Amino acid sequence: MSLSTISQESARNFAIRRRDFSILVAQSELFSCEVLSQLLKEQGYNVVGRAVEMEDTLQQIRVKRPQCVILESEIAGRQSFDIVEELRDANYQTKFILYATKPDARMVAKAMQIGFFGFLYANDGLDELYRCFQTVSSGGCYYSNGFMSLLKDYGVEVISDETRVALSRLTIREREVLRLVADGGTTDEIADKLGISYRTATNHKAHIAKKLELDGCRHLPRYGISVRKYL
Repeated sequence: MSLSTISQESARNFAIRRRDFSILVAQSELFSCEVLSQLLKEQGYNVVGRAVEMEDTLQQIRVKRPQCVILESEIAGRQSFDIVEELRDANYQTKFILYATKPDARMVAKAMQIGFFGFLYANDGLDELYRCFQTVSSGGCYYSNGFMSLLKDYGVEVISDETRVALSRLTIREREVLRLVADGGTTDEIADKLGISYRTATNHKAHIAKKLELDGCRHLPRYGISVRKYL
């Protein structure tokens, strides 16, 4: 099966489950928030709410438990990242997509460290947004072309498109395992850290190597280190 066929099949499957993928839109300007919400609804997405202030965003997440939040960093400056960290520590399953309109290098670096699943830049088109939702809903992590160009402008080493695609195949748990491998964790240490068995940790590593098309698990540490900031 060709890559194009696989991509088309994936897109069809995602179109079927859009209504089951609940989204909260959090933008700093009311007009932008309403426009984006309406565009998503017209495309069949399940938009469960919109917010333009920090406290309202947090309250709606707690009440509505959306599967995804598209969060504009400028809604409350760097404090918007506090939402992500607070809910992650509370074991919420909500996935966050960063929408950056006036980013700076330090903000971008911080965002890449705290657990966002998608990264979009203001000059991205709607197609990028839809691809981002498709990837994130499947457990992957999405970096838009605009965001990658932004990283390049800041002098950040940018991974290739092939590597981006490969990483998007990994599940949340597999990304955690690869991150721990990159940090030097042994299989025993990874199993203990994640509360899983040694056998399960070993299987995760094997699946990761296969998805990344690596010649065995022995290549995982070097690979993990090279893509650490994108995990």
